[in-house]
Order: sequence, then C-alpha cells, then structure tokens
Amino acid sequence: MNPKQGDIVLTKSERSSCIGMFLFLFLLICESASATASDLSITGIDIATLTGGRLQIQMQMSGAAFAPKVFQTDNPARIALDFSGVKNALEKKMIPVNQGAASSIYVAEAADRIRVVVNLIESTPFETKVMGNKVLLTLNPANNSVPASFKHAPEAIQQSRIPVAANSLARSLIPEQTISGFDFTRGDKGEGRILVYLANPNTIVNSRQAGGKVVINLLNTRLPENLAKRLNVTEFATPIKFIDTTSSNQETTITVTTKDDLYDYSLFQSEGLLTIEFRALSNEEKDALERTRVKYTGDRLSLNFQEIDIRSVIAILAEFTGQNVVAGDDVTGTITLKLDDVPWDEALDFIMMTKGLEKFESGAVTLIAPLGKIKEYKEKQQETSTIIEQLDPLVTEYIKINYARAENFKNLLNGLDTGQLGTCGTKNVSGSGTQTGVQSGTPYGIQPMTQPVAQPGTQGGQNDKFKILSSRGSAVVDARTNTLIVRETTIRLEEAKKLIRKLDVPVRQVMIESRIVIASNTFAQELGVRFGVAGSKIDFTNPANTSTGTNNPINGTAIIDNALVDLASKGVNLIPPAALGMTLARGADYVLNLELTALQDQGKGEVVSNPRVMTTDRCIAKIMQGTQVPYQSGGTTGVAANTQFVDALLELDVLPQITPSGSISMNLNITKDEPVVVAPGQQPPITKRRVETTVQVMDGETVVLGGVFEGTLQNNKSSVPFLADLPGIGFLFKKTFSQNDKKELLIFITPKIIKDNAASN
Repeated sequence: MNPKQGDIVLTKSERSSCIGMFLFLFLLICESASATASDLSITGIDIATLTGGRLQIQMQMSGAAFAPKVFQTDNPARIALDFSGVKNALEKKMIPVNQGAASSIYVAEAADRIRVVVNLIESTPFETKVMGNKVLLTLNPANNSVPASFKHAPEAIQQSRIPVAANSLARSLIPEQTISGFDFTRGDKGEGRILVYLANPNTIVNSRQAGGKVVINLLNTRLPENLAKRLNVTEFATPIKFIDTTSSNQETTITVTTKDDLYDYSLFQSEGLLTIEFRALSNEEKDALERTRVKYTGDRLSLNFQEIDIRSVIAILAEFTGQNVVAGDDVTGTITLKLDDVPWDEALDFIMMTKGLEKFESGAVTLIAPLGKIKEYKEKQQETSTIIEQLDPLVTEYIKINYARAENFKNLLNGLDTGQLGTCGTKNVSGSGTQTGVQSGTPYGIQPMTQPVAQPGTQGGQNDKFKILSSRGSAVVDARTNTLIVRETTIRLEEAKKLIRKLDVPVRQVMIESRIVIASNTFAQELGVRFGVAGSKIDFTNPANTSTGTNNPINGTAIIDNALVDLASKGVNLIPPAALGMTLARGADYVLNLELTALQDQGKGEVVSNPRVMTTDRCIAKIMQGTQVPYQSGGTTGVAANTQFVDALLELDVLPQITPSGSISMNLNITKDEPVVVAPGQQPPITKRRVETTVQVMDGETVVLGGVFEGTLQNNKSSVPFLADLPGIGFLFKKTFSQNDKKELLIFITPKIIKDNAASN
C-alpha cells in the first residue's frame, strides 16, 4: 500500500535512532533531578492556625518540594515524615508548638534522609499537601470530618492513616518476639480469656481503651499470616464479642470488641504465655473500680525483663510514652521486671522506689536522679537565686491603682492583711426623728478594722509566706493620686505587678428591690335595741331645759332615762352606730321610748411598700423610713413624766453575694413596723412585721420570701331569755354582731446584677 501524500514515513533504522535519543534525554533529566534533590534541604518550619480549629505545619524547602513518606502511630501519638535525599538546615532540632493537638516537633537527620516527627497530644486526622517549595501538614480536630481532598489523596498520603510503631529504641533493647499460637477459653465464672503463646517471655505489651474497644499492642512481635484474622466469640457468653488480630511493621495489635462497658480486664505473662482476661462487672463494681484508679492515669502495659539495665528501662518508658526524660550519670544498675497490666506512671514510680531514685518535673521535662540529688540541686539553685537577688539592682515603678486603695496593696506586698480591702467602710448612722436614708456597713460577721495596721517587721497580722517585697525592697503610697511607688528588683517587681493586676478589679454591684404588700378586706354588721322610761318635767318646746331625762331629744321627746332593755350597738373601730328612736307610749309625766341602733362597716385596702437599695458584692446595705413614737412613763405629782421614743420603721437590711453561676445569695432582714390608731390621749401599740432569712435567687428573678394570712370570723348574739323567743316582738330583746376580716402580708424580693455599662452611666 502506497503512503498518502503528506505522510512522513520512517525507516526501521530511523525509528531506532529516535528511541535511543528519547531514552538519552530521559536519563539526563532523571540525573539532573537526582542531583537537584541531593542538594535539597529543609530551611524552616512555621506554624499557622486555620479556621475550624485546624493547625497547619509548613515545612519550607530550599528548592522544589516533593511528597514525603508519612507514618503515624497511635501510642505514642505521632506523625513522622521521611524526606529522602534532604538535609537539615534548621538551627535547632526541637521546636515547641503547644497548639491544637500538636505539642512539639523533632527533626532528626540520618545518612541521606531526615525525619520530621510531630508529637501529638492524641491521635488526630491529618492531610499533607505539596505547594511549590513547601510541604503542608494540616491537623484536623478529632470532631471534624475528614475533608474530601483527604479521601482522594495520593497513595503516599493515604499511608499516613495506617498506625505504625515508631519505637525503634525499644526494638533495639529487646529481642524480636514471635507469636506461636492463639486461643480463646471461657472461665468458670463467665470470664473471657485470650491466650497468646509467645516464643520467649521478654516482650512489652501495651493496652488501652479507645472508641469503646480495648487495643493491645505487642511491640517488636511478628504474627504468622494464618493467625491474622477475626474471631467471633459471642456464643461463649463472656464480655467479649469479637477479637481482631493484625500485624504491621513488627507490631502485633489485638483489638477486642466488648458487648458493653461493664467489664474489667487484666494481663499477665507466665513462661511465654500472655493471658488477657475480661471479667463482667455490675454497675456498683464498675464505680468502685474507677474510684481506685484515680491516682495513676497512664496507659497500662506489661513488662517482663531479666537483669536489664535501669537506664534502658527508663529510655523504653520515655520512648514508649512520649515523655521527655533526663537521667543523670549516677543512675546505674540493673533490674528484673515482671509487671502485668500496670499503668506506666505507676510502673515508673515503683522502679524509682526500688532503685532509690526520685523525679522532678519541670514543664514537659522529667529529671530522674538518686534520692537527695534533686534536693541538693534545688538548694544550690536557691542559694544562687538569693545571691543574685542581693546583687540585682533595684528598679522604681509607679503603679496606678484603679479600683482599690493603694494603702491596701502596700499591706499585701508586705505580707499583711489588707484590713478594709474586702470590707465596705463604717456605718453612717442617721440622727433621731423621722428619717429616710441609706446605710452601708461591713458584711455580716466581719467587723471594721479598729486596730492600727501592723508595720513590716512586726508580728501583728504579718505573714512572711505571702510577703512579696524582699528585705531590700520598699513601697510607699501617694494618697492624692492613689499611686503605689515600689522600689524592688526586676523579678520581685514583676510578682508585685502580677498580684496587683489580679486583685485590682472592679467589684460588681447589686440592686435589691423589695415589695411589701398588705392587703385587707373587712366587714362588720351589728344590730341592737334599747327601750325604757323617761322622767317628767319635759319641756317639749325647749328640751334642753328638761330637768330630768337625757339631753338627746328625738322629735322633742327625751329618748331614754331609765332603760328597761339595753342591747344597743357599741360600734366598731371607734365608729358610732346609727340610731333610730321613737315613743311607744306617753302617760302623765312619763314616756316609753324605743331606740334601734345598727351599724354596717365594709372596707378594702392595699398597702404597698417598695424599698430598694444598691450595694457592692459582699457589702451590707440598709435603707429605712418611718417615725418615732413617744411613750411617757413614771409621771407623778410634781414630777415630769419620762418620755421615751420608740422606732416604728420600714427597713431593708441586706448582704448580697454573687456566686460564680450568676445567682445571688442574700442575707435579708426586712422590717415593717407601724403604730396602731387609738383614741386621743392613749399610748398606741406598734404592729411589728419582720422577716429574717437567707435565700439564693438567679439574676433578675423574683422570689416570695413568705406571707402571713390573718382571718377573723365572728357571729355573736345577745338576747333576753324567754322574751327574745316571743313571736313578733322578740327582736326587741336581741342584739346580733357579725364580723369577717381578712388581712394578708406578702414580701417579694428581686435582685439584679448591675452591668458594667449601666454602672458607668
């Protein structure tokens, strides 16, 4: 077949020449890239906080970056990034982070690669990304979903989600372990026992609870492929449902899924047999077991070593738990360990106790040394600090006090009680007579300071343990500007300023509003009668000239002189009754008169008192209004009577305290006294109403402290025997009285915390 016009036809030799040229160019590009990668170095590490609580670690390269090989471990929680052919150009190997889930970053260099290890507080989802000359490692909070970009990440990124053991130090100290068999049995009391047969007894076993499961790791242990499987043991009626056994990178992981959380498990080794036992618990047994495990909170592990070097054990624990541990040169010797299912912090305590060691923790570093060494170190450090303090120059600082008195802070710096720093001043008592005012005093149980303040160097009220100023330091007060002038070393001055910043804060205020309501409803009805005979010599034209008979004429007739029946109404509450008089018969100089008296009284009233007062938190406040009632006593002929005034006041006395939850606890004393209306010339009694209590109310809510209800119900009848029962005229010999009075007292309290903006206005 002939080629078409315009086509290019290559012979076999020409095609071979082109292929060779392409291969040469490809190898040249690879060598160039390799030479470039070999000169690549990491020049910086930056930390950035992103939205949603994410933390991004940015690793800067000297040239074009490439995707590293990423590994992750769960215990300890770490992320390791391996960069092949990259050098370390950083100034320091340890970089503290202490943000989000990351605690620190460690950079290690070995041969032709470097490893960047990110130490985590807990296992956290992450994603990696390459942008130009940067490698970005983003840590996502555990409660956030993994971004979609992570799900479709390259293979190198997806491998970072596989937990891989990074405890190379422990592997170098213990021989490689092999699992020769695996079995499960049920105990006599329903225990579930997992039996792991080991080739030799020296192994490290770590156990922890995660996600409702128990994860058991056997370090530097190989698992045969035929044993890597899931066992369904639900039918054995034990706390265990499934047992999953996996192996990766010289670490065997046994994941146990339980039926519920009411169980306890333990591990113990004996002659190459590791037994993991799960025992069912009741709710009470579970609570009691958790209370006994409060002291030690570390992950539980099992150790079985014969004559191992103590420094190696400490190194294994430090590497295994991710702790920063420093062991002194004098920490020497060997130890034999057989610990089963023990928290690592408890194991460390017993190891130190056995070898006569002690530890000192400072920040994120733990120092282990023989007994007494740390004490000597601290004593020498204290002596050095004392000498430095004696030689350190003094600095003068002018500190403005905003809310308290400068004199009070001067007392605090000298180790003295502040006196009135926590009180509210002295009471301002009003004079006698009718008064209305507000009083502010000291809190309940706290008396105002009357003794002079003890000066520095004296015993009264001083506590050297709380003294901030050194023997060289001094403090004076400028009362006009409320300024504290302190002359002290720089270190002591910072402590003094820290104390003042902590305590010189505004104290919140409270408005207490009360309502005292007295509601009354009275009703009285009285009906009476009186009739009798009036005497002679009655002047009907001018009844006032009548020589006998009463001077209360009705229609020109004297009403009654000598009463035959007197059942007249007497009135209620000094109110005279109404009367109707008439003459029944008249003969000679005498008349027979009849007087009917009746009263009906009905009244409704409501008395509302609304005292309110504002005061500072934990300071007592008092408001009162009323009169003073005079009482006379002891008056005789020629001797003046003694007059004494008694208060009849409406008073609100309160001590509020604002609790951290926002509620207000109040000690209340509410009094409402008032004199009773009596006839002129009589000494009035005083009606007293008082409530004294302690109550806690939320801000702005109203509480009813208490109420007193009084009710009076009377139905009285007075009559003349036999005559009162006569039909038709029996009412003339009767008197009836009915009374139905109701009175109620209610007290309402409403406290309100004054906000800062309202207080400033």
